[in-house]
Amino acid sequence: ILTVVSSFIIMLSLGGIYARSIIVPELIREYNWTAVQSQLIFGVVIAVFPTTMILAGKLQHRLSPRIQAIISALFFGSGYLISGYSEGNFYLILLGTGIMAGIGTGFGYMTALTVPVKWFPEKKGLITGIVSAGFGLAAVVLTYLIEHALDEGVDSMEIFRRIGLGYGGLIFLFSFFIRKPQAAEATVLKGTKSMLRTRHFLVLVSGIFFGTFAGLLVLGNLSPIGADQGIEKHTLMIGVSVFAIANFTGRLSWGWISDYVNAHTCIPIALLIQAAGIFLMGYLPLNGSLYILLSLLTGFGFGSNFVLFAKESASHFGIANLGAIYPFVFLGYARAGILGPLTGGFLYDLTGSFH
Repeated sequence: ILTVVSSFIIMLSLGGIYARSIIVPELIREYNWTAVQSQLIFGVVIAVFPTTMILAGKLQHRLSPRIQAIISALFFGSGYLISGYSEGNFYLILLGTGIMAGIGTGFGYMTALTVPVKWFPEKKGLITGIVSAGFGLAAVVLTYLIEHALDEGVDSMEIFRRIGLGYGGLIFLFSFFIRKPQAAEATVLKGTKSMLRTRHFLVLVSGIFFGTFAGLLVLGNLSPIGADQGIEKHTLMIGVSVFAIANFTGRLSWGWISDYVNAHTCIPIALLIQAAGIFLMGYLPLNGSLYILLSLLTGFGFGSNFVLFAKESASHFGIANLGAIYPFVFLGYARAGILGPLTGGFLYDLTGSFH
């Protein structure tokens, strides 16, 4: 239980990368950043984070989970501290929150996701859901903390320093409570190269790409979609918060459901729920209540992507192979993280509408 709780807290500390949009206007206003510069940093994180997971997966048989979590804490905390003392220098912040924090996130995510399921192999879905829910909830928590700090007049560099010390310290502290069971599955069933050539791997990486691409295409434009139909600002903020909370509860719910209903049923249902929310958001004339309802529906389906594909990777290839195969599956999400929001913006520029 202590390993699961510690992994949840580590995920809660790492997942704040999704709250970066709150601090972007401050960097643009205070340090004359361009919008491209702000988006580039997020793109670098999305590229570095999953790529590092591949390295962490290869090292999992050489380094203990505790050491990998400590590596995560050092890179993540140091990255934000470098940014905090950069005086707004774009290249230092790119190095700090883009590259170093991305490396820290990759090591921490891999450790926190793969170790707890080894303790509860019969509850792979629920445990994966609980742990990944921390990553989903993180944006809600950090958004609140950043908004509160900005309201008190704290500048963006101080916020970076607080994230580095606070979250980096939490990851370091709880790394000492993560350990794998002595009876953990020790034999690797297949070589990684042979697994990557299977049809099942191609289905998984394609599925997580399309599922997260669709969700991120909407998430990156959620407020403008509502504003385009005249929905008031307060309701737009509620819609974004509802999406985040639904994403969190979706991870928990789909994880629990998948322990009783197989993936061949769960994955299509979850993606159809997400698809219905997205389609209706573009098809129906929106009012405040409908906007919030469809944000909830889309977020609930979107959260499933981060649980069901990991659970199915463990079920099909074996828990011992999860650390080796899932980072490659997760590359589908990395591509979606870059292409989804950009495609949404491109389609709007091309057509003048979100429909």
